[in-house]
Amino acid sequence: MGTRLFTIWKRLRRSPMGLVGAFMLLSAIIVAIFAAQIAPYDPDEVVRVTIMDIYVIPNAEHPFGTDDAGKDVLTNFIYGARVSLIVGFFASFIAVGIGGTLGIVAGYMGGRVESVIMRFTDIMLVIPDLPLAVVLVALTKPSLTNIILVIGLLGWTGTARLVRSQTLSVKQRKFVVRAKAIGASDFHIIRRHILPSVLPLMVANTVLVISLAILNESVLAFIGLGDPTTLSWGQMLNFAFSRGAMSAGAWWAMLVPGLGIVWVVLACTLLGHGIEQVLNPRIEKHYLNKDQQLSRFEASSTPVTPVTISVEDTPQIDREVLLDVRGLSISYVSGNKPPARAVEDVSFTLHKGETLGLVGESGCGKSTLMLSLMRLLPPDGRITQGEVLFNGHDLLKLDEKQLNGLRWKDISMIFQGAMNAMNPVRSVGDQIAEAILLHTPITEPKELNARVDELLDLVGISPKRREDFPFQYSGGMRQRAMIAMALACDPQIVIADEPTTALDVMIQAQILDLLMSLKERLGLSIIFVTHDLGVIAELCDSVLVMYGGMMAEYATVDKIFNAPEHPYTQELLRAFPDISNFTQKLTAIPGYPPRLDALPAGCRFAPRCPKVFDKCHTHVPPLYTVNAQQHAGCHLLEVE
Repeated sequence: MGTRLFTIWKRLRRSPMGLVGAFMLLSAIIVAIFAAQIAPYDPDEVVRVTIMDIYVIPNAEHPFGTDDAGKDVLTNFIYGARVSLIVGFFASFIAVGIGGTLGIVAGYMGGRVESVIMRFTDIMLVIPDLPLAVVLVALTKPSLTNIILVIGLLGWTGTARLVRSQTLSVKQRKFVVRAKAIGASDFHIIRRHILPSVLPLMVANTVLVISLAILNESVLAFIGLGDPTTLSWGQMLNFAFSRGAMSAGAWWAMLVPGLGIVWVVLACTLLGHGIEQVLNPRIEKHYLNKDQQLSRFEASSTPVTPVTISVEDTPQIDREVLLDVRGLSISYVSGNKPPARAVEDVSFTLHKGETLGLVGESGCGKSTLMLSLMRLLPPDGRITQGEVLFNGHDLLKLDEKQLNGLRWKDISMIFQGAMNAMNPVRSVGDQIAEAILLHTPITEPKELNARVDELLDLVGISPKRREDFPFQYSGGMRQRAMIAMALACDPQIVIADEPTTALDVMIQAQILDLLMSLKERLGLSIIFVTHDLGVIAELCDSVLVMYGGMMAEYATVDKIFNAPEHPYTQELLRAFPDISNFTQKLTAIPGYPPRLDALPAGCRFAPRCPKVFDKCHTHVPPLYTVNAQQHAGCHLLEVE
């Protein structure tokens, strides 16, 4: 705790505005706490006052003059700081606490919970806060406690809407999906990922709420609804206006408490900016749901009976089957629109120690297929049919608790775009430790740090960088850190979803070499998603080629490159440069991939296929078995 506070202080010292705000607010708090020692007079002292003592201009004896009762304005100002600060801070804490909680719950849970909370918030927003506060305080005893509660209980609506909007944005980010993938509960995700990400916004909003609370208290006191037993800056303004300070020309009676309010509000604004930089280090340096329901509606006109499809003749790998995907179909549903059939009737197997390459153009369903294996589809994604068998158990039939026990411990994922998959406000070491705490018996800080250091060292990162934030890592280092996270719980299967995206060629080569060395050392099974056929040729044992959400070809890597059967596979290879043949002319595949909500009637590749014939436009080709090493979905393979 001491180290954390020291780190916060070090960062705050680099923010001039934060330091100025902290000094201003601290000075106000010190004045309020030590009022009895600082004030030149006792405000409760009974003294005899003459007309000559009323509204005395500032002088050596009374630096801020006197009020209508002959009391020293400076003394009243010092003691009044206590009540104004108490109302401002406590009311804001209540308002931000209520609004923040409701906003996070509504934004994260969604659905009916969100609708109920936000409709109630809208109703409260329609009712003006200040008139309602006047009515409530008037109906109750105008005490300090009642004023704090009324202002706090009426001031949460704006915070709720702001936090809800931020939560909706944060929960869609990859690092939240990664947290779900490691088996974290909703409460854990909210506490460790959502809350830290929305906290800077809540801090900034607290500044506004504090100022509004102090102003509302001043208004209530001005109209005679302040606590008559206490003295606040609002009461001082009330006394000045109601007792003729303006007529008497006693400007100091109003200026001093007004300056006090401005001082505190400005202090909170500056300090809030500094704290936001501490809580969200990415501000200083930056770069330019619940488990988805399984819907069994018909995704296609012809239901599929799930069967195991595999490729043989891979002696370098163990024949034990870890993952068996059978007839998997996935659609995206949006309102009354026709479902977008993103994946349809896909089957494959993954053996122990095997590397399976998944290749195809953007939008062919690769990432959707991978997310479905861990049931991490976005809210409108639906698994419509099929089975996903891991060690003989269908993952589609597991409940949330069983899935959380399996995610990351048995199947982990290297997400596309490491910067987006990492929480920008938590250190890299902390994010690696998160999965270890959830799935292993390691709880002691010393042992936990040792395991994190071991993983960082395994991927070539100095353990000294454990406390750094993601933005302090280079692109290659972030990708290495993602690999360390994926290996944290010794999984059997690692899904690598385009892990070298946006990296330069040299860094890509280093990452690929690292993955292959870790595979050999740890005996991993890998599903490698990529657009790069060169990577496929170098790393993979078998290859699944997808087009328009369907299997175009599934074969060993040797068959794919030396004897491709599907025209789409053949066209992909023609578009890929061959360094052994300098005379080869590269060709581009004409046209565009099909829209998933407006698919062609027959073969999905037919509009672009150079070998198309009539049947291709009317019938969807089944997946033909060419031999034990190769399967392809093309009418050209039909046996006459």
